[in-house]
This record gives sequence, structure tokens and C-alpha cells, in this order.
Amino acid sequence: MSFAWPAIGFFPFIFFAFVPLLILEEEAENGRVLFFYSSIAFLIFNILTTYWVWYATPSGSIFAFLVNSLLMSSAFLVFHKIKKATTNRLGYVAFVVCWLAFEYLHLNWDLSWPWLTLGNVFANATDTVQWYEYTGVLGGTLWVLLINVLIFRLAREKTLRATLFPFLLLLLPLLYSYSLIPKTKSKDQLKILIVQPNIDPNADKFSIGYEKQLADFITLSRSKLNKEVDLLVGPETALQEGIWENKVEATYSVRM
Repeated sequence: MSFAWPAIGFFPFIFFAFVPLLILEEEAENGRVLFFYSSIAFLIFNILTTYWVWYATPSGSIFAFLVNSLLMSSAFLVFHKIKKATTNRLGYVAFVVCWLAFEYLHLNWDLSWPWLTLGNVFANATDTVQWYEYTGVLGGTLWVLLINVLIFRLAREKTLRATLFPFLLLLLPLLYSYSLIPKTKSKDQLKILIVQPNIDPNADKFSIGYEKQLADFITLSRSKLNKEVDLLVGPETALQEGIWENKVEATYSVRM
């Protein structure tokens, strides 16, 4: 799972990354054993992909690693309980539903942590997921989960039908995605100014007031800004002030 992640590895790994965990679920003696080993797997996944949070906040990173791993393991355990109480077919449907529900929660509550949403694994391969314009990032998560289940089934059955399904599910969305890419590129050009203030993101960013950081950003921008510039791009933390969504226009940083 970690070696599929952007800037670390090769995204196709994600299509079979859950297979060992699905084998674990099938062979685990009970829910406690499953929860224990899956927690270790998800903790490793969290640490290897989001270790950089440690440099900004050691205590916050430990909290994030543990809570995120706990949520992932809980979703996996609920799937296991449903599968034991029903049938294999309903169980694997529950696997997909539980994981999607967990990611949806993580996108919409106050402890939102969207970095490890499975659909984000294609961030460096956007040509493969042009259909996100219809499904959003959770469409990518659904794609990943379904292929993992089908490859797990293939490992168990090894029939022509079991081989055909994951192949088609992988190929058809890819072909559709490439069909959505415009055949000709626009000849229009934009002049873009990118501004990156030289501030230590793990130290100075939290010790200098947001007014001073914003003033420095504006000063730096004005040194290159002219009427020919169509778009000004800054880092995600250019606006440090806490902003209420229903009062965006009245916020000091936005007005500046």
C-alpha cells in the first residue's frame, strides 16, 4: 500500500495491496486477531506515507497515525463481522461499503484526514482517472477496492471467468479515461506567477503571525506582478488565518 503511494512508488501496486489483508481476514481465528494484525499493517501504511507530519508536530503526528490506523482497522473489522454473519458475497460487498463509508467520514468531519483516501493514489497519473469529473475521488477508491476483491477471488478460484472480471474492470475505466482527454490541446496560453515565500514550514510558519506572513507574501508577489500576469499561485498556507466559510469575504486575509 505504501509503495503504491505518490512520490514513494508505483501506483498499480494498489490494485492488489489489499489481497494479503483479505487472506488474513479469511484465515484469522477471530476478530481480535484480525484487528491486531490489520492495525499493524495500517499503522505501517500511515507512518510510511505521512511520516513528514512528525517534523511539524510530533505529538500530532502520533495521534494521527494511531487514530487513522484505528479507523481503518475498525472498518476492516466491521466488514469481517458482517461477512461472518451473512455470506461471502454480502461480506465482500460490506468490505467495499465499509471502506467507502470510512473515507466519506474522513472527508466530512472535524478530524478530516484526506491524504490517504485511496483514490488519491492516482495523483501522479491523472490521465487514468479523467472520469473523476463524474465520480469524485471516491470513485477511484471504489475502483481500487473492487479490483482487489476480484484479484483475491482469482487467487482462490483460478478460472477463466475469475481472470476476465478484474482484467475488464481495470481496462474499461482506463480506456474511458483516455477517451475523455481532448484530442487537441488549446493554443491559448496563460502567464502564471508562482510565489513561494522562504519560510521554514516546520518552525517559522507557526511562530510568525499570519498578518506578517501575508504582508511578506503580498510584497514578494508585487515585485513580479504586472498587467500581463493572468494567475497568481501561492502555497496552501499563504492564508494562515482561521477562516469561517460563511464569512469568507469579511476575513482580514481575504480582504488583503
